[in-house]
Amino acid sequence: GAWPWIAALGFKNDKQPGPNWLCGGTLINDRYIITAAHCTANKNFILYVVRLGELDLDGSVKDGATPLDVRVNKIIRHPSYDSKLKINDIALVKLNRTVPFSRNIQPICLPILPELRSNDFVGMNPFIAGWGRTSFGKFSLPCGTSSNVLMEVQIPIVENDICRKAYGTMGRIVTDKQICAGTDHKDACLGDSGGPLMLTEQVNFFLVGIVSFGYKCGEPNFPGVYTRVTEYIDWITRTVY
Repeated sequence: GAWPWIAALGFKNDKQPGPNWLCGGTLINDRYIITAAHCTANKNFILYVVRLGELDLDGSVKDGATPLDVRVNKIIRHPSYDSKLKINDIALVKLNRTVPFSRNIQPICLPILPELRSNDFVGMNPFIAGWGRTSFGKFSLPCGTSSNVLMEVQIPIVENDICRKAYGTMGRIVTDKQICAGTDHKDACLGDSGGPLMLTEQVNFFLVGIVSFGYKCGEPNFPGVYTRVTEYIDWITRTVY
């Protein structure tokens, strides 16, 4: 697998026993997934299972992947998460057992190096990947077809001011604890919430952002907004280790 740390988050409720794959996440060690807090705060669905090592969510396709489904032990949302403002949109998901690493299941690196922690990443071109919707229907309904196959795209990081101006017109706040990325027609789409924004440094991939919110899909002048992981390293390490 090209992205062995990518996780699909499975949800259920009384009417739909699931798993309904509604969000993405990223494996950061053998026991924890990191995702967006808003993925774990869905009133209609309970997050109960995480799938790792998967290329295609349609089980009938022979893609050579041997996915692993692991139950969720507990969900730790950031204590200052604000669902209205979508601020501190970050959560840790503790699995109910440790995960064995393999070719298709590996953790991503966290951006703990000083040169990464102090970097705003503007002008760099990280990757996003996930199973989200590949098109946005003609109407403002999330009715593009959800892709069963893991998709990837490379997008530029832009200055936060661009996002501030764009989303300010909608009353949305963009802070320094967020990253803006994406260009026209290239952006994370709805099903990829909680998934990773990944930057490569030499041979390693680092998690620099978590898909938080956007406006439709790759809409001109509206880059996607991501939780800036470097701002939360201390909280992550305190919680996980």
